[in-house]
Amino acid sequence: MHRFVLLITALFLTLGSYAMQSPHGKNFKLKCSDCHTTENWNDVKPEKFDHNTTKFPLVGQHKTLGCRDCHPTLVFSDAPTECSECHKDIHQQTVGNDCARCHTPESWLVKNSKIKEIHRQSGFPLVGAHASADCQRCHVSASHQRYDVISTECYSCHRDKYLATTNPNHQAAGFGPDCSRCHNMVGKQWNGASQGFEHGFFPLKGGHQIDCVKCHSNGNYSGLSKECVSCHLANYNATTNPKHATSGFSKECQTCHNTNSWKDATFDHDGQYFPIYSGAHKGRWNACSDCHTNASNYGTFTCLNCHAHSKTSMDSRHRGIGGYSYNSSSCISCHPQGRAG
Repeated sequence: MHRFVLLITALFLTLGSYAMQSPHGKNFKLKCSDCHTTENWNDVKPEKFDHNTTKFPLVGQHKTLGCRDCHPTLVFSDAPTECSECHKDIHQQTVGNDCARCHTPESWLVKNSKIKEIHRQSGFPLVGAHASADCQRCHVSASHQRYDVISTECYSCHRDKYLATTNPNHQAAGFGPDCSRCHNMVGKQWNGASQGFEHGFFPLKGGHQIDCVKCHSNGNYSGLSKECVSCHLANYNATTNPKHATSGFSKECQTCHNTNSWKDATFDHDGQYFPIYSGAHKGRWNACSDCHTNASNYGTFTCLNCHAHSKTSMDSRHRGIGGYSYNSSSCISCHPQGRAG
């Protein structure tokens, strides 16, 4: 009889100990009645439990799942919280484990704004023609949901276009494969390249904002002279008012002209030669030919043609002055500023 009592007692203790162990883990603190009913253990009341109080709030598609979809063992503390622990990586480690970079719990579909943000962060912003390009044109593995890291160099995608160029032929002209030197990524087309090329060694300003072939007519895109006359010798030789070749004008066009226009030339006559825009001669002449009577040579001039001087009176007034001579070169040597004294 004593042995039977001991056996019954041990059995109750064992069953009681087993009954006290929660299927949800040792440290589960909620009361059974918080989720279950007394009629049926499988009749769970999930509305009684606020999942938002955990480290994994139920939002988006996670709201429609059953508890066992994420908690198959019913040990809630063992449930994973990282996307990659539940979802197969269809991208095969080509974009990393952070699914939230592209996706949200609402849908696996990726918004265009998210794609642009990711590209901007990666150092290749989707601007210009790239903003509307099909992903698979660059990510040729995208059909398999792989997005392998690819080169951001233009040439890696546009090699065929580089090799096919004819105006100019990039290879023959010695152009390198760095497309960004001439072409603008924010543009929609390849044309208009000159606007994107850094032409700092010869600034393309004013009248020089022209088509490349105007200067590079022979297909040579390197080693051209920066001297104006190397391109404008024909203009220099064709001048008639005055004739530059025969008048002895310098071939340094920038002495008188600017890059905006050949007209409205400015010549520093006062600073370099003789003051005609200031001093005693200001407003006393009408045309260059008043002094430069030889239209074929502007290196010569005359003072005697304008002034009401006679040789006799001038000889008398300069009597005793050493070096005096009645000629224009002597006049200017003594009167370099045009003043009488």
